[in-house]
Amino acid sequence: MKSEIKKLSAEIERLQKENELKSGWISLLSHDFKEVFGSLIWLTEAVESETIAKDDFFKLLPRIHQDAKKNLQTVTDTNEWFKTQMNGFKPEKSNLLALDLFIKLKTKFEKKLAAKKINFQFQGDESLVFKTDPFLIFAILEKLLDNAIKYSHRDKPIHFEAFRTKNTTTLSIIDFGAGMELEIQESLFTFRSPVFKGTNGEIGAGLGLNIVRNFVSLMQGKIEIDSTHNVGTKITVILP
Repeated sequence: MKSEIKKLSAEIERLQKENELKSGWISLLSHDFKEVFGSLIWLTEAVESETIAKDDFFKLLPRIHQDAKKNLQTVTDTNEWFKTQMNGFKPEKSNLLALDLFIKLKTKFEKKLAAKKINFQFQGDESLVFKTDPFLIFAILEKLLDNAIKYSHRDKPIHFEAFRTKNTTTLSIIDFGAGMELEIQESLFTFRSPVFKGTNGEIGAGLGLNIVRNFVSLMQGKIEIDSTHNVGTKITVILP
């Protein structure tokens, strides 16, 4: 009886977290799309009625472009998350080489790394092979590296660390950029977390770490954050 109650409580907690994520997601989507479409309607009406000068119109275009990019990222993130929520998705387990993940990440983010002259470095066990879901782990590392680049300073390195302990595999993305104060860290996995600009003015959708935490939990892992303002951030994924 006790074990059944424990299982039921765990399932209730899981459903509560899932509903919180869905509610937050819908709220964020509604807010962001209302904002960008409102701006587009106002801008086109102003052009049609000739109440805005051409110079002012072109000055506003970069902001509209930025908002559109942010909303496109929101749609992309939402699509990735839906893949894990529909059609009876269950994590698969395949043997993965940590070094291969690093190379794949380095190739995908080559342009972004080059734009800030960031040296993306592998540290740890180059022969490390571990078993987990390839889609989930790469999606997690993509979002962590994208954030690291966004908040890194020009010419600073980013480290990809991979180690194995007796019972776990740990993968970390470490940057030496803007870092975070404690109150920001405490709000990271909520939809109350503010969206900050990167060191080159980059803007994200604000969904990345919510997705990361959800994907890590699907693999029965955990995530740890160690960050110091103006020093940098280390985010570690610990897999069983």
